[in-house]
Amino acid sequence: MPVTAANWSARRRPNRLWPSPAVFYNDLALVVLASSAMFNVNLVGSLPGCELVAIALLPFLLLRHGQRALRREYLWFYLLLGLWLFGTVAGDTYLGSTMTSRVKGVARVIFLGLDFTTLAILINRKTRGMIAFTLGFVPVMLYIAFHFRGDFLVAWKFGLGYAITLLALLVSCYYYARRRHWIYISIFLGMAALNLIFAARSQIAVDLISLALVLPIFTRKSTLQSGAVKTKETLRVVVLLTVAAGAAYAANQAIKFGASHGFFDEGIQDKFQTQEQGKLGVLVGGRPETLVAIQAIRDSPIIGHGSFAVDPKYAFLKQDIEYENGYAISDNPDPDEDAAGIPAHSHLTQSWVESGLFGGIFWIYVLFITSRGILLRAARGSPMTPLYSFLLVGFIWDILYSPMGSFDRIWGAFAMLITYNLFAAARLEDWLARRPAITNRRVIHPRNAIRRRYIARPYSS
Repeated sequence: MPVTAANWSARRRPNRLWPSPAVFYNDLALVVLASSAMFNVNLVGSLPGCELVAIALLPFLLLRHGQRALRREYLWFYLLLGLWLFGTVAGDTYLGSTMTSRVKGVARVIFLGLDFTTLAILINRKTRGMIAFTLGFVPVMLYIAFHFRGDFLVAWKFGLGYAITLLALLVSCYYYARRRHWIYISIFLGMAALNLIFAARSQIAVDLISLALVLPIFTRKSTLQSGAVKTKETLRVVVLLTVAAGAAYAANQAIKFGASHGFFDEGIQDKFQTQEQGKLGVLVGGRPETLVAIQAIRDSPIIGHGSFAVDPKYAFLKQDIEYENGYAISDNPDPDEDAAGIPAHSHLTQSWVESGLFGGIFWIYVLFITSRGILLRAARGSPMTPLYSFLLVGFIWDILYSPMGSFDRIWGAFAMLITYNLFAAARLEDWLARRPAITNRRVIHPRNAIRRRYIARPYSS
């Protein structure tokens, strides 16, 4: 058939991976930003390379697209971050913290804000930006795992397992979007099985809870023509939380099963069995710092104890808790812990212990919006639901049970940005459901719709 102007224009042109050079350079910047986290620079403390890249990029990004980082939805983040910074400075000044500790404490808060601002501009609510940044972190995890190549279990726990999980879940998003449920469910179960075999206890729980939240039975059906179908949201939330709790229980039972059937080496098996036999359960046995941090917060709930505060009495308290509840054979603490900071091992408790009430309020707010984001994504569904659920459930674990340092700041900023983007997508979806005014596949902006109805046709019904 001869090629004419009509059938040439009708032919579908193939989609290009990068529709413009600007998109390519934006994705490249995100990959470089994430990948540079594998390097560190020692100044007052250890500064990850990704934050040096963020400092270099941010002035240019603010000049070109600063409005992306100043969206109204980010107001509470910046406001509470500012209060956390104020609490850190005021507490350190009142308590007379050393200058080194003050600089490190203030830098932790400021760099979290800089990381968030940089990512907000570069990602700009685009799914491809989320994918690019996630892929950029895979080499970081592999690089960390390489340092533990002499001990495979440690390498798996601190990098290799996470890198493989990120890649596997990106693949599962493809099948989730095409409703190939058995494939992406098998991917989740496969990663949970590998984490069980290689004794990555927390990752088993994250995998199973994330899987429970992406099951298709929870997705709310909606159409643009009829609007969103009314559902009992309270009941939905209760069911989701119940299923998530059941997944956490299943993860704990899987660990017990592995320990009783000799899945692990002798050292790990003894550790798990000791924690299981303790009076307060496996979770407290694995994170005894939680009870110590709660006591430290009770001792100074408003001001805190200062940035990187050191108080040997809390090291003794931690050892006493472990000994009295059957997690340790002695009540004498490790001499190295006497000179260490107050045990916290949590974004939330660490910030509250060191910066006081405002540090705690900031992370309680982040915990709240992240939990809402998880439930929102579980109910509505999207092609990226498997990855987002895994990242946000893992982020909640970090808020409650992991310290914040190094590239955890930019990874946490990324998780918060995912949450805000989920809220923005939900608002757009709700608006489309309420206003099905679509012409030629273009959504009519509310302002233009009002103009057409009341100005162009003022007397129409």
